[in-house]
Amino acid sequence: MKKTVPVIEVKNLTFAYDKQIILDNISLAVEEKDFLAIIGPNGGGKSTLLKLLLGILKSKQGSIEIMGKSPSQSVSLIGYVPQNTNINTDFPIKVIEVVLMGHVGSKKPLFGYGKEEIACAMGALEQVGMGAFAQSKIGSLSGGQRQRVMIARALCAHPKILMLDEPTSNIDIQGQREIYELLKILNQNMTVIVVSHDISVILEYANKAAHINKRLSFHDISDKKMMFHPHSQEEHFCEVELLQMLGTQKDHRYAKKENQIKWSTKK
Repeated sequence: MKKTVPVIEVKNLTFAYDKQIILDNISLAVEEKDFLAIIGPNGGGKSTLLKLLLGILKSKQGSIEIMGKSPSQSVSLIGYVPQNTNINTDFPIKVIEVVLMGHVGSKKPLFGYGKEEIACAMGALEQVGMGAFAQSKIGSLSGGQRQRVMIARALCAHPKILMLDEPTSNIDIQGQREIYELLKILNQNMTVIVVSHDISVILEYANKAAHINKRLSFHDISDKKMMFHPHSQEEHFCEVELLQMLGTQKDHRYAKKENQIKWSTKK
């Protein structure tokens, strides 16, 4: 049987700001159509790892390959939804115009976008359930709707891998679930990597989990029925069991309140 090549392979990656080590000897492999949840405490290195995968940051120690290429050569393979989208909601820009910004490598035309680019943007909006809002002002949308627009913008690049940094921050519980249901559908055709604090929600969707707090604990959580106990008939799986499995109880105190995990590192 031919051995499959991971779409992302990180080997012995260490990264530091000045002399402060943020990531220490990280290694992991992400397979095609994985749904990877990257979790961990604030300051643990989650977003730093994402920036290294995107080529925004560079490390002098270790290696990263994305479909056999370096991060800087893989821009066209990745759709990225940042935590802070820098969209001024008071600025009178239309939804379709925001999505059109996602065309990687497109020149910003003096005479407007071409028909193919507009069709692509409309297709991406339909894909995320926001086609009817194409001519709406971005500032008139709810937080969950705006996040769908940002995902549509990322999809304009026709990515093989979709990366999202805290995609449901400041969105209500129902909106969070709608975003993850959308990502579940998109995951049928692409690899999805999400940095998130929404452990209790994302556990139901991810098949791989990487806990990062300078070092990495990596687990396959595909068979949730074998690994976790559901809390109810809706199969709300237990995030505390995941944390115990990852071994984080040795490194952190955590408290559960209203289905949210609050982290605090031991001093």
